[in-house]
Amino acid sequence: MRGTLLEHLVNHAKERPKAAALRVKRLGIWQKTSWEDLLDRVLSLAGGLAAMGLKEGEVLAILGHNAPEWVEAELAAQALGALPMGIYADAMPEEVGYFLEFTGARGIVVSDEEQLDKVYPHLHLVDFVLVWEEAGMSRHFGGKVRRFSQALGDRRVGEEAMGKRRPEETALLAPTSGTTGRSKLAMLSHANLLAGHRALAQALGFQKGAWVFSYLPLPWIGEQMLTVVQSLVEGSTVHFPEDPTTLREDLKEVQPDFFLAPPRLWEDMASLIQSRMADADFLKAFFYRVGMGALLEGANREFRGEKVGLWLDLKRALFYPLIARPLRARLGLAACRIAVTGGAPLGPEVFTFFRALGLDIRQVYGQSETAAATTAHTTGDAPPETVGPPLPGTEVRLSEEGEIQVRGPQVFQGYFRQEAATQESFTQDGFFRTGDAGFFDERGHLVILGRVKEVGALLDGTRFAPQFLENRLKYSPYIREAVVLGHGRPFVTALVELDPENVQNWARKRGIPFTTYLSLTERPEIRALIAEEIRMVNQTLPEKLRIRRFAILPKELHPDDEEVTRTRKVRRQVVEARYAAAIQALYGEGGRVEVTLPIRYLEGEGRLEAVLEVQEV
Repeated sequence: MRGTLLEHLVNHAKERPKAAALRVKRLGIWQKTSWEDLLDRVLSLAGGLAAMGLKEGEVLAILGHNAPEWVEAELAAQALGALPMGIYADAMPEEVGYFLEFTGARGIVVSDEEQLDKVYPHLHLVDFVLVWEEAGMSRHFGGKVRRFSQALGDRRVGEEAMGKRRPEETALLAPTSGTTGRSKLAMLSHANLLAGHRALAQALGFQKGAWVFSYLPLPWIGEQMLTVVQSLVEGSTVHFPEDPTTLREDLKEVQPDFFLAPPRLWEDMASLIQSRMADADFLKAFFYRVGMGALLEGANREFRGEKVGLWLDLKRALFYPLIARPLRARLGLAACRIAVTGGAPLGPEVFTFFRALGLDIRQVYGQSETAAATTAHTTGDAPPETVGPPLPGTEVRLSEEGEIQVRGPQVFQGYFRQEAATQESFTQDGFFRTGDAGFFDERGHLVILGRVKEVGALLDGTRFAPQFLENRLKYSPYIREAVVLGHGRPFVTALVELDPENVQNWARKRGIPFTTYLSLTERPEIRALIAEEIRMVNQTLPEKLRIRRFAILPKELHPDDEEVTRTRKVRRQVVEARYAAAIQALYGEGGRVEVTLPIRYLEGEGRLEAVLEVQEV
């Protein structure tokens, strides 16, 4: 068992048995699971899973929102040498069926009735289903469907199996982002996960016993590294929200020491603050504008390596307690010592915004295949336009095409049951091909340009990286997502998804009538608002890269419609195919374009008919 995640679980249970390992809010009360209790539950559940037929090398699927039971099921599977595989809680029933059939999963653990309904059509594929939220579920139990609380078995069976575990064994099947098709499953060993954690710990400086908040989907490798790996190694106390709808309030109560969020959430938080301040009364808006201006100027000077100056330092000292500290408290980040963004590059404007609030925010770059650990900002060296230098023990190089390639102890064992894909993902000398394009700056920091296949050139040969421009656009509080176009074309255009909450608030404030998201997109005032936001971005861009035309999407991009991945990365090929008529108009005569779009619901499918209008910037 030495060199495995489970070794750390056993050590904490011996050294600090009564300390809190997990805390979850249920019925308004925070309930604690100690390290001693966690080990006991994991071993007993492992015994129960073994009695139900789960064997070494077989797959146990887990489907649901973040909860202590998820962690218990994952660790119990690892104790048996089985392979835990997370499925995103918002997955459609056919996705659940695909993963169960593809992996040959022996069983699945689900959170509630909603998730159980997705499994019912595929019940013939598994031997058992365990449900951990048992209230009101009595009519479902029987046959293959069982209570999680009654699945506990002989603790000694789990203990005996756990003692046989080795570092090189696969500990996790981590789904990849799937931007170009169906997600693959990256096989990560205990050694891979621990190597990734050690490298990140050296760069970020993890704190022993820190409070962390687990709310991002656990199938995502970033959340796995926080909720499972970091908590086991560092002895963190993991907090789970009561419900996704209470997440913000629960976060305020916890005020974690360490916080992880993908770019989308940082962008949403910045947009929310800016939108609320824009609609605030005159005095609040004035103080925010003046104070935030001083804080941003100070952050920008520090990033450029310039002296801040006495006068600006005094202004920052004045405005920090008046503006920054209250905002951080309202976000739930008042006690946050280190904040991390990962999953995709975060725009420099958003990054600087949170640094101005006094948050030590760092960028981390990695994939499921590298245990989320390739590069990271280090203490005092976090320029917003980069994702940091390579982590200790990690080799990062660029191919002739500019592709980022990685080699190190955290790199995965291969894709589950996909030998050909595994071979294609490695170079002859053992470097993993990330599929991302980038370059190193003069400080040795990696700068991400986007996917290799997406980086191209305008018709006149001007180099063009869509993701760079999209990040700039998403800094606007009114733009939630953008798909920038221009490769092989004479100029740059964009398809824009509105930020519903902020645009609705803006419209209400001005008495603009609307009923739905679609009705908002049809208002000329909203088109003018977005045009002005794009004009502001264009002022910071070279002439040839400025966006000349745009169209507002008639619906939000959604993973159920396969337009974005479960981690909210745009599937560019799907979007471009569905909006082909609009794109033709963007580069043609403009005007109004009729589109018919497929819509998928849990109950079935439908179609949305809408009219897009091409707008000049």
